[in-house]
Amino acid sequence: MKRDMDMVRDILLIIEESDDDKELIIPSDWDRKIVAYHLKILDQAGFVKNYTKWAGNQPMWISASLTWDGHEFLDSIKDNSIWNKTKDGIKGKGLELGSVPLDIIKEYAKLQIKNLFGLE
Repeated sequence: MKRDMDMVRDILLIIEESDDDKELIIPSDWDRKIVAYHLKILDQAGFVKNYTKWAGNQPMWISASLTWDGHEFLDSIKDNSIWNKTKDGIKGKGLELGSVPLDIIKEYAKLQIKNLFGLE
C-alpha cells in the first residue's frame, strides 16, 4: 500500500481535534483499512500512539493520540497555504509527495514558514 501524505495530514488533523479516549470520526467514504494502515505507519514513525482494534481482518475501533513529534510535524504542515506550497515545491522537483521522507517534508514545510516570517 502506498503512503498518502494528504491522508496522513487529514488523519493528524482529525486526531488533534478528537478526545484521546474516543474513536476517531473519519469520513464515511474513507476506507477504514487504509486509515488503519496509515495509523500503523504513523505509529512506527513515532507521530501517533495507535490504539486501533481489529476484529478478523477489519479495523473495528480506530483510535489514536498524537505524540510530541506528531504535534511538531502537524504544526509544520497544518496551515493550508504552507501545506500547498510544500506539496507544490516537492512536485516541482519532479517527486511524488508519498516518496519523500517525512523528515524532508517537515523541513521543507518549516522552510516555507520561515519564508513567511522573513527568516530565510
